[in-house]
Amino acid sequence: MTAILAQRAVPRDTTLWEWFSDPMTWGGSDGILANLGDTVLLCVAVILFAMLVAVPPAAFLAHKGWGEVTSAWVVNIGRALPTFAVAAFLVPVSLRAGYGAEPWPIFIALVLLTIPPMYLSTYVAISQVDKAAVNAARAMGFSERAVLTTVELPLASTVIFTGLRVAAVQVVATEPIRAFLGGDGLGRYVRDGIGQNNATLTVGGTILIAALAGTTGLVFSAIERLVKPYGVRRLRSDRSTRTGDTDEQVEPLEDGEPAGSDAAGVGGLRQR
Repeated sequence: MTAILAQRAVPRDTTLWEWFSDPMTWGGSDGILANLGDTVLLCVAVILFAMLVAVPPAAFLAHKGWGEVTSAWVVNIGRALPTFAVAAFLVPVSLRAGYGAEPWPIFIALVLLTIPPMYLSTYVAISQVDKAAVNAARAMGFSERAVLTTVELPLASTVIFTGLRVAAVQVVATEPIRAFLGGDGLGRYVRDGIGQNNATLTVGGTILIAALAGTTGLVFSAIERLVKPYGVRRLRSDRSTRTGDTDEQVEPLEDGEPAGSDAAGVGGLRQR
């Protein structure tokens, strides 16, 4: 009720610029910064918990080559679960158990949303690691644990973090439904804007959510570059350099020029 009364203080003729530039919009216990912190805290908790649940089992099973069909089946079922319906179903369960309307219902629903892409990206990434590198490590006496942690995971890190980035952005973009279940966060501006027919609140909340989702994607892209092993970066850089060095332009031999001359290239072509 406090949040709704605070939003009623925003006149419907207030422009978006006026709303964003008003210090009262940002400060206070119900301001943008407080709701932003609330949203970020929940999203970080969901992402970290989902990583702990999804990544280690997926990496282990992919390393062993187990459960490919079962994993795909479970992941597809997880993707089919409607997040809002799951959260709405868990609200009365949480209330009856004495835990309140939030954050547990939306937390569980978002975790179920996040696990499938994290699990799938990790499983596929480990499965597609070059078998020659894996066999070479085993031939050198590496234990299975060392093969997984020092060979497969570093080589698969790019694909794994791509899945983590997609899942994280999905969490941030979906978390605002919490406001429609009685919670707060950035989604409250969209909820209150719709309820009050206030376009400023609705558009402003949408901009905040989109900005946070975009920032999340950029942060995970930066983390992906930082955690990528130096050897992998060096190998790809060397491959790009060699490819660039061998891209030479050629032209046909001129009439009367002998094919065996020093100027002649392979197959009757001359290098520039």
